[in-house]
Amino acid sequence: MTENKKTAIKQAVMISVAALFIILGILSIIQATGSNAGLTYISKIGNVILRYVAVIVTNAIGIMLMSAAAGTFKGKVKNIFSITVCAYSTVMTVPLCLAFVLMFPAAAGASLPAFLNDMVGEIVVAFAKIFKGGWQYLIYFLGTLMGIVFLAVPILSTYCTVKEITLKELLDKIKKKDIAKEVENQ
Repeated sequence: MTENKKTAIKQAVMISVAALFIILGILSIIQATGSNAGLTYISKIGNVILRYVAVIVTNAIGIMLMSAAAGTFKGKVKNIFSITVCAYSTVMTVPLCLAFVLMFPAAAGASLPAFLNDMVGEIVVAFAKIFKGGWQYLIYFLGTLMGIVFLAVPILSTYCTVKEITLKELLDKIKKKDIAKEVENQ
């Protein structure tokens, strides 16, 4: 078997498995939010927090695997594929990050618009039952941090992929710019 054929098979398997997890993740979101997506396993998870953990895990696996698959291509295909996966990842992660940020005011008793309260209210109640004495705020902080990481990593890795630089090279460039600005300001 030629190397090109092995690569094509590897890419096809990675994309197929990633697509399966992405579809499962989307259907899990639909089911976890109370709609019927035909995924009875989500409905059988009694704890709302665990339902959303299943959503996060299935989506993360799909996105990471699809991103890895994008990295196996060359040239414009690699760049377009990487940017597409990054855009999808960002669209899926912004609500996650927003939900954790909104849990702070919701848990403190702030009045949120109904659609936002629907988004986080049930989860805040579930966390409050588990974590007493304000410890749920630590979870909200860690969740917000996770959301920021889930936003930053794909964006940075896609930038590095498109620009064909390593993360270390990117950080070195940023550091040099900061040093140059400091010198200018003196």
